[in-house]
Formats: sequence, C-alpha cells, structure tokens
Amino acid sequence: MRVRIIIPTYNEAEHIVPLITELLRVMPQDARILVADDGSPDGTADLVREFWKRDPRVSLVTRPGKLGMGSAYQAAFRKVLDEGGDECIVTIDADFSHNPKYVPELVKACQTHDLAVGSRYVPGGGIENWELWRRALSWGGNLYVRTITGTPIRDATAGFSCMRTDFLRRVPFERVRATGYAWWFTLRMMFYRRGARITEIPITFTERRLGQSKINTHIIYEGLVEPWRIRFSKL
Repeated sequence: MRVRIIIPTYNEAEHIVPLITELLRVMPQDARILVADDGSPDGTADLVREFWKRDPRVSLVTRPGKLGMGSAYQAAFRKVLDEGGDECIVTIDADFSHNPKYVPELVKACQTHDLAVGSRYVPGGGIENWELWRRALSWGGNLYVRTITGTPIRDATAGFSCMRTDFLRRVPFERVRATGYAWWFTLRMMFYRRGARITEIPITFTERRLGQSKINTHIIYEGLVEPWRIRFSKL
C-alpha cells in the first residue's frame, strides 16, 4: 500500500529528525512523510526543510501559529487527499511516545480494515512511564467516551493510527471543531457511524523522551463536553 505518514509538530526540534529517520528505515521505499508544523519557534520546520532537500520523500506544510492538533491534521489530510496517490494515512506523535516499529503492523491491518488504531487498552497493549493520575485520566476518559457516544473503540483518544484514504474521503473531517484529544474520538465516531471496518492493534505507549506533555485544562474540558455534542450530532 502507498503510505503517507503525517506528523503534527510544535516545538519538536529535539525529536523530529531522529523520528523521520527511523520511520523511513522501517517503511518501504515508496512511503512518504508529511510534517505539519504550527510555526514552531524552536526551528522544527527549518530542520524538516533541510531533510527535505536531501530526501524528497519528506515534505512540509506550515501554519502561522499554534492553531491546534486537530486543525493541523485537517490541513494535512486535505493536502494528501488533494494530491492523491496515497492508499492510507498513518498518524503519529512527534515525541517518540509512539514507537515507529508498530507502523508496518498498522499499515498491514489496513489491507483488510478502513481504520486501525494503535491501542493501549486491548490485550497486549500498555503504557510506560506514566504517573497514576495520567493513567486514570486516560483510562477513565476512554470509558467516558465509549459510554456516552456508543463507540466501541477501547482507545478512542489514541493519536497513533492508520486509515484508508478512500474511506477518509467519505468523512467530513473538516467539520470537527475539537482541537485536542477530542479530535480523535470525534473523527472515529464519524468512521464508526459510516460503517468503517475498525480494528485495534496493541502497542506500548511510552511517555515522551524529552520536553513536556501538551495536555492542559482546555483539552480536559473539551474531552468532557465533546462526547455529549457527538451523541446528539448527525456528524
């Protein structure tokens, strides 16, 4: 399958070049990478441009400021779909919390599914180096989402996934208003309601190697409110 890997970034200069290098190592030669950078002041985009000069499999879309993860993915998805030629899209965090070694498994799963989620909460999945409160917040948040929305995905907030572009074209992803983790479960509800073939692949999630987590009170608030909007929405 022709694969495009999308990496949203904001101040990820410490990680981006090692991550791109590792992704290109584990993936076939025809796989490509698109970085969506939100005007990182640490020079993340400049590092990607330098890599792009050496390897045309890597490209970049930049935005004028920190507009949020959800809108970064919307811009990147639209670019990939407009360009055409890719059979599936892989989404991955820039901080190595998602191990690139799982990417081939996710892509393989999309040969028979429309959406494959790298899941912490199915047998074989797990989390490393998280405090108890983060574990409780994540596990409880996913239970909350499943209970209110009826989506059967156990790790609905995971940012690690692969989806078929032919199915993504049927999904109005540009109408999603959420910007944080709620973006993910809203998008997956759109897939689920349209009859997507969905599977979860066990992964071990590891706390970011460097820097600080980007979770904040807005993201938590959005996670509490958005499931109710989804429940009564026709999205």
